[in-house]
Amino acid sequence: MIEDKTLAFDDIEEGNEYKNCQFSPSNGNRMVSDVVFVHCLFDQDDFDGKDWNDVKFIGCSLPNKSFHQNYFANCEFSGCQLTGSDFSIGTKFLKTKFTSSKLMYANFSETAMEQSGFENCELIESSFQAVKVKKGLAFTGCDVDGIDFLDTNLKGIDLSTATFGTLVVDPTRLKGLKINPYQASVLITMFGVEIK
Repeated sequence: MIEDKTLAFDDIEEGNEYKNCQFSPSNGNRMVSDVVFVHCLFDQDDFDGKDWNDVKFIGCSLPNKSFHQNYFANCEFSGCQLTGSDFSIGTKFLKTKFTSSKLMYANFSETAMEQSGFENCELIESSFQAVKVKKGLAFTGCDVDGIDFLDTNLKGIDLSTATFGTLVVDPTRLKGLKINPYQASVLITMFGVEIK
């Protein structure tokens, strides 16, 4: 374990665990593999074009960072601050999960998600426009109020244990969305239907 160091992002080595470290910006695209970051800070704002494989971010602060055209495989974000972070435009998630993280106003538009999901996360007013979902996508115990699913086919998406007062959805793409009976009444009133 490497603790309490200021390091260059390009010096990250496979198999290491970094705790309370701060990383200066990378000089280019690279793959980060088999690494654990615990309570780490990253000076870099733009992580575009990076590959992450078997990487865990635990209690890390990554607000308003850009992750365009990234590839995350077997990764985990746990207890992280990701408010306003932008994963949109070509990023792919494979077997990646987000747990107990703050993702308000985060952008996942135009991404691909396979066997990935969210658990106990705050996703208020985040954007999931034109997302391609493969093998399901669950928002277990998440706050998804105001989430934007425009242009996303909702088949295989599970919101049944999530909480929301409103969603932005295309009614023609609702088929296959999993919700609970209370959510059904909330959803139907969003389309102007009155329940007597």
